Amino acid sequence: MPTSKTPVIGVAVLVGLLLVLVIGGGPANRDAPLDPRSDAPLGTSALVTLLERLGAEVDLSTGLPGQGDEIALLLDDRLDEDQTASLKAWVRAGGRLVVTDPRSSLVPTTADQENPSSPDRLAPGYCTLAALDDVQSVDGGAAVRFDARAGDGSCFGTPSSGFVVHQTLGQGDIVAVGGAAFLTNDLLDEQDNAMLAVVLLAPSVTTAVRVVDAPLPAGGGDKSLGDLIGGGVRRAGLQLGLAFVLYAVWRSIRLGRPVSDEQTVEIAGSELVSATGRLLERGKASGAAAEVLRGGLRRSLRARLGVSADASNAVLAQLVATRSGIDPEQVRLAVGDHPVTTDAELVTVARAVASVHQEVLRP
Repeated sequence: MPTSKTPVIGVAVLVGLLLVLVIGGGPANRDAPLDPRSDAPLGTSALVTLLERLGAEVDLSTGLPGQGDEIALLLDDRLDEDQTASLKAWVRAGGRLVVTDPRSSLVPTTADQENPSSPDRLAPGYCTLAALDDVQSVDGGAAVRFDARAGDGSCFGTPSSGFVVHQTLGQGDIVAVGGAAFLTNDLLDEQDNAMLAVVLLAPSVTTAVRVVDAPLPAGGGDKSLGDLIGGGVRRAGLQLGLAFVLYAVWRSIRLGRPVSDEQTVEIAGSELVSATGRLLERGKASGAAAEVLRGGLRRSLRARLGVSADASNAVLAQLVATRSGIDPEQVRLAVGDHPVTTDAELVTVARAVASVHQEVLRP
């Protein structure tokens, strides 16, 4: 008996589920650095909570700031040229933009030669921004300083560089900060980091703050089509491919010993013609050949119809003709015992035997 496939199916399903869990994992951006929805050490959900408790209205929806937004926070600049131009237009119209990405095109150049010697503690140093007078020290992590000469004011640095640099643009302004580490869940409660965040992002009650999370560009840029496919779609495609491979492997396995199929039974007419041909080739013994054909048919008919071996051939012929409706003369030629002396008579008997066999003994 073939071995059951149940254990194999169970193992395949278990392996598939484990791989799906490993590959699929959780949401792609659950612990992404600087994500305002993430509670991980490098997330910024604590900043959102702090601002909301102070009365600010924080908007985390995807998109660029609009007319109802007063301050926008750009933690990680992934904007394309068109989105950057739109953001600048919003600033010129009177908005304030706080940028904490030193790589952004919206901030001054970095003064690398004057990076803080102790990045874990930034003192105000040379500061021309009155709003930051109460901020005594900041833990900026891996902080950098910008060229302060390109701005209208700076703090936490020297006359030529600063960790915070203010620039006027139209009716609005851009505040460049040399790193977003001070806003993370891990460092927000260190030194005066929270105070600096509040001064920059919530200077008054009910300030409308937009955390900039720009949508993907509609076209253009340096990204290929593959780069625009989300991580969730990639994982779903990989899981479907894995499921197909497991199904194909399971279907290709044949368990147990090979099973031999029954051979197709040849039709009676073919057997009789072949037997007749072989008998004719053996010495032209027509009578003996006819008796061989008749004898095989008689035995089969007696077994099928339940006729005893003692009954005569004539009785058998009459019973077959009555039950089958075949011409009695044909039945007599097939099961009778009259002598056959020529090849022509043998062929006639063979045809009669084939006819009776087909009508009475066919499956």
